[in-house]
Amino acid sequence: MTEIWESGAPPRLLLIESHGRVMQDAGGFRRDAVTQALIGHSVLLFLVQDGVVLAVPGSDEDLDRFQKGGGVLAADGFSLAQRGLDQTPLRPELRVVAMDEVAGWILDPAVRVVWH
Repeated sequence: MTEIWESGAPPRLLLIESHGRVMQDAGGFRRDAVTQALIGHSVLLFLVQDGVVLAVPGSDEDLDRFQKGGGVLAADGFSLAQRGLDQTPLRPELRVVAMDEVAGWILDPAVRVVWH
């Protein structure tokens, strides 16, 4: 498993965003991600399903703050391809990953997972 978190930075939080911008309260989940990153937690926000539309630069101010605050952002390659975004410029430092890597993160006992 490829490690994209800095080692030794507990707690490690994996936040999974499956909703895009159309979801009315989806911004609250991303604001929580920003808060966790800004207080120093090691946070990875994984975009999947409709959430991958947020991988496009400028799509969400909360994600801009999340990345500037030290949060790690990743997106599902399959979901990007399904939505025609696999050839689109994506946010700087965003990692495109496959679900097998995500499964490894979810099964890691040192990782806390929240799926939205």
